[in-house]
Amino acid sequence: MIAWWMACSEPTTTEVPATTGTAPAADPCPDPGEFPADTEILDNADGPAELTLFDIGWVYYGTDTTEVPQWEAARFELPHPAQIVGFDVMWTNLGPKLGDEDLVEAGLYPDFGYNGFDFDAPNPYATSARCAGDIVDGVTTTHALGEPVTIDHPGLVYVAHLKKKPKDPVWWMDGTITDAYCATFDACRAAWNFPELDANYYNGVSVILPYDYKVRLHVRWLDDRAPEDASFQPVPGPSFGSRTSWGDYDNDGWDDVVASGLQLWRNEGGSLVNVTAGSGLEFAPAGGAVWGDYDGDGCPDLFGFNEGYSGPEYLLRGDCNGHFTDETAASGITDATTDTFCTEDPYETAATAAAGWLDLDADGLLDLYLANMICWDTFKPYDDRVWHNLGDGLFEDWSGTRGFDGDDDKSGRGAAPVDADQDGDVDLLINNYTLYANMYYENQGDGTVIERAEEAGLAGDESEGYFGHTIGSAWGDLDGDLDFDAVHANLAHPRFYDFSDRTKVLLNEGGGFWSDASESAGLRYQETHSVPSLADFDLDGDLDMVITAVYDGRPTDYYWGEGDGTFRLDTYTTGITTENGWGASTADVDHDGDPDLATYELFRNDAATGRWFQVRVVGDAGANTMGLGATVVIDTPGGSWLRHVSGGNGQGGQDAATLIYGLGDVDTVDAVHITWPGGSETHVTGPWAADARLWVTQSGVATVGWTR
Repeated sequence: MIAWWMACSEPTTTEVPATTGTAPAADPCPDPGEFPADTEILDNADGPAELTLFDIGWVYYGTDTTEVPQWEAARFELPHPAQIVGFDVMWTNLGPKLGDEDLVEAGLYPDFGYNGFDFDAPNPYATSARCAGDIVDGVTTTHALGEPVTIDHPGLVYVAHLKKKPKDPVWWMDGTITDAYCATFDACRAAWNFPELDANYYNGVSVILPYDYKVRLHVRWLDDRAPEDASFQPVPGPSFGSRTSWGDYDNDGWDDVVASGLQLWRNEGGSLVNVTAGSGLEFAPAGGAVWGDYDGDGCPDLFGFNEGYSGPEYLLRGDCNGHFTDETAASGITDATTDTFCTEDPYETAATAAAGWLDLDADGLLDLYLANMICWDTFKPYDDRVWHNLGDGLFEDWSGTRGFDGDDDKSGRGAAPVDADQDGDVDLLINNYTLYANMYYENQGDGTVIERAEEAGLAGDESEGYFGHTIGSAWGDLDGDLDFDAVHANLAHPRFYDFSDRTKVLLNEGGGFWSDASESAGLRYQETHSVPSLADFDLDGDLDMVITAVYDGRPTDYYWGEGDGTFRLDTYTTGITTENGWGASTADVDHDGDPDLATYELFRNDAATGRWFQVRVVGDAGANTMGLGATVVIDTPGGSWLRHVSGGNGQGGQDAATLIYGLGDVDTVDAVHITWPGGSETHVTGPWAADARLWVTQSGVATVGWTR
């Protein structure tokens, strides 16, 4: 900002006798000196000074923006941790009102939401003022920071200043248009903010500019990690798209993956090979799919779904050999719609963003929930669909019955089943988009459900009848108390920051209630958080978290779990490079014991330092064969850990059914306790040595080995 002070009297040159102990008057405008020689200069401008904001003269709904308070900002992206020592600015519009000792101020500011043009104006990292008499119009002015500012994580920083009045100093811009529409994230790197222009917005009105300011940043790089030293290493070859689901379709002990398309990737000893051709999936193009053995023959099947308005859904029966048969028509499953017409197509289908398998009535047969999105042309949501498995290849429509909302009028983006209250039946969280409340269907154990998301604390925060934009969700024990907490990844715009639902960490308080621990969880604010994924990547016993972010240029956030519901951001040493990410899912692809990560591409996990234990459950006494919905606790001399077998998570993705437990330095596992859908329990006792996979059947047979 620009601060004004009465000019001090001219400094006297009269020498003061030393006996008085009085020092000479300080120079009110000291020379800031030169920047250290070891700094690097970051500069966006590529031409001479030609324009100012007065030359552009933007009008906002009849308001001449040159007449109102206005921030000017230059954005810089730091590729790794840095120490910022200062910046250079080219000032103009100094005007006759400024005395030589009046101060002109600019500052270094944090990012606010990672949209590329909003910064945290109330909370500067540091500011630097120069006397107007030391500034020459059109000549670079040095602004040294009193103390260097250390930026621990890669990301965005801004140099900015506030023009309060039209006659205040402003910055020069170059005259080169970078991109007239600022169509991509990196196309434009200058921004304006008008804090008083629109009272309906939290931080006023922000816009991005197609010119670059004559501003330079001086930095020292603190760490130059080699790519090969990152915790996660990209695996050449696989390219998955926005959704991935893991399932061992041939029961060889190696988790395979189905990806957007549908693409089928077979895991051949730790290497993924695309085997779509000849599998039958090439005739069933779908945006995503989830694994579940719906017919109980021991071979994982697939349900494929489409988010378009004319793409059908597919029920695909697997044969354990990589071949899938389309059984959709015979099953009775359809997502054709009659109540929302988005197109002129008479065969219009609902836009399905996700699906989840779960045994609603504990009959051992997997039922199916379809989370249906919205028609963007009419902005009317499609109703979700519920399909009950009759056991003979047929499904009956349970939509709108047994406690399910038949006219939910919400836009579903994800279906995440889990026995959230650990009463022996599988509950269901539906994450909804476009300002609708999330839904939580609490299973009553008799084939009926009660929707109680608001009461339970899982709906999101209501503001004038509106809720949030939840894209993905995940369940896991974040604080080590052996119950299921939840993470909701929300898109939340900076202009609505004060009332928007940002990404939430919700801790299970017992009794069917969750408390919002987001403020203390340690998550940074990203506008477009998309899908969370929970796994113990370093095998220390605490769940860690990946959160993708959508839109061009938005990075994936990585957090180390502290085991108490809080997290520590680490966007540098991990090396996850995915931008504009959607889905994320995990599996131990290479059988080294730790979870690897799929988010558009495959990242091999090299972060693990602890010991591990894996459990694969097999339903052979009434539960579904894959054990989807089962809750599994292991006991060790160092404590107990909780996991569940996923029937779907995130936004139409699915983690592997092989459960991975980090043990830290614990070297044995004493017992495994499984609660199956319906409430039956299996308990097996060891001890078993760490760093092993254990297969446990519902009938109580426990086998150690990579294969059963």
